[in-house]
Amino acid sequence: MSGLDEAAIRRELARILDSRAFDASSRNRHFLSYIVEETLAGRADRIKAYAIATLVFGRQADFDPQVDSIVRIEAGRLRRALERFYLMAGSGEMVRISIPRGSYVPSFEVGREAPSRTDVPVAGRSGPAILVRPFDEEGDHSAYPSFTRGFTRQVIVGLTRYTQLLVFGAETAMSPEPHGGSLDPDYVVTGGTCVSGDRFTADVLLTDARTGRCVWGGLFTHDLDPAAIATARDEVASAVVRSLAQPYGALYAHKAPEVEGKPVRSLTAYDCVIRFYQYWRTFDRRMFAMLREDLEDAIRREPCFADAYACLSLLLADGYRYGYVAGDERAGCLARALTLGRRAVDLAPLSSHSHHALGMAYWFGGDVPSAVAALETGLHLNPNDTDIMAELGVRYANLANWERAVPLLEGSYMRNPAQPSTYRIGLALWHLWHGRFEAALSEARKVDAPGVVYGYAAEAVAAAELGLWHDAATAVRALRAIRPDYLLHAKADLTQRNLHPRLVELVTAGLAKAAGASAPPAMTCAS
Repeated sequence: MSGLDEAAIRRELARILDSRAFDASSRNRHFLSYIVEETLAGRADRIKAYAIATLVFGRQADFDPQVDSIVRIEAGRLRRALERFYLMAGSGEMVRISIPRGSYVPSFEVGREAPSRTDVPVAGRSGPAILVRPFDEEGDHSAYPSFTRGFTRQVIVGLTRYTQLLVFGAETAMSPEPHGGSLDPDYVVTGGTCVSGDRFTADVLLTDARTGRCVWGGLFTHDLDPAAIATARDEVASAVVRSLAQPYGALYAHKAPEVEGKPVRSLTAYDCVIRFYQYWRTFDRRMFAMLREDLEDAIRREPCFADAYACLSLLLADGYRYGYVAGDERAGCLARALTLGRRAVDLAPLSSHSHHALGMAYWFGGDVPSAVAALETGLHLNPNDTDIMAELGVRYANLANWERAVPLLEGSYMRNPAQPSTYRIGLALWHLWHGRFEAALSEARKVDAPGVVYGYAAEAVAAAELGLWHDAATAVRALRAIRPDYLLHAKADLTQRNLHPRLVELVTAGLAKAAGASAPPAMTCAS
């Protein structure tokens, strides 16, 4: 407390307790007042778990802190509430109150007023910035003293693999002039871990740093084998990362409604990436032209944002493969997709999304080995990226490499049930190959891409093989509504898409059978 005025500390305490940014229960507000006043009165040595439990929390005189961990748990919550308060409200009269870990005695420090959010923008930022606070320990961690620290580190490492994010740990946030100026996070990740018997539990909160609103929360559990403690820790950390950062995860879900309401000219490059993922769910043709224009504008305005290049590359590859561009433009569209994919990798060589884009451009350009290598590289860089996991699974399914395809596809949906249904076409092909037509029909019906023929094609083939002629005819009509002449060119199209020859024959024969079911009676007899 050297150099600090007691009156200034009490004014800071009052500022905290009166602020809406201090999100703490009435009990923890009393807790904070008690430990501050005891310290100012020179009685810091009396601030023990027993005194807090009996004088603040109303526990009986027989309270045993070894049995009841209420004080430790509430101290963790109070510590997080203070950290978030200073993140939101900044320092007052250059005084900062904190509770060091491992102690209940508050610390009073000379604060350093951070610049306002608009004073020092983070140079080159496109995606959101995320601050990961150290996770609190609840329960007895004495058997695993570094477990929670390692868990926090693994969450940070996992998030950094999504290269569109700016990820900061608490040490970075507290260092002088982090990232060359104000940290200015968009989101804060906090939480706690609990080791109890043979179970490990982690609770995680994602908070909007500007409003203080908790926008997502998750509870994760895992069996705990002392011989494989690091494996359990890393698997739960990966689950947390996927829930937060993967496409259609918590960050996307919070941002998407805001982006939908923005005027086109006010979109940032990251907003355009969000819109791309909205399109990517169903490959909605109506979004293609506008999204293409937005992404072209985004890379002009933010020429170092790799994700925008990757999204535009994937979009142009779609223009080629789904016929969203005129016939005379298709070749140039694919060539540009390859150039953009390479540029994305140059800008962000550690980004799985960049390698995803490059792999798709190679695939539709007919360079299958390079496509598979690019997708494998992307998955190696970010094993939590379920989009690239599923994409690689579909490519292996096209090649009839079922040993590689099926675990990737099933694993991707297990890790991310919210990802696009279009990848299920790979599972439909797997079942068709093995004659499991009911399972193939079930998977094909899950494909939600109304403007793309391939889900309907798989559905028509499976229904025809099952003798469900009405269903087969309905699927063929839907297919013809998208591409009236597709049945005439199906074999060439599927071959160009690098499908295994047996798959090409299986699908084309099934489509012919389904087309017979959809033809008028006279045509059916003539055929």
